[in-house]
Amino acid sequence: MKDDLDEAIDEAIRTCGGDARVAVGALILGQRSLQEAYSERISAGYVRRGLAK
Repeated sequence: MKDDLDEAIDEAIRTCGGDARVAVGALILGQRSLQEAYSERISAGYVRRGLAK
């Protein structure tokens, strides 16, 4: 598992031209985008009951 993570980290940095700061920023933006997409699909009743965590 650690080897897979190390490979993914190296690939993300390579994809961003070797700039780790740009890679981290891109990953954060991607995560935010996924969170927004998921939150739009979860019903309000599901969230009110506290099940969406």
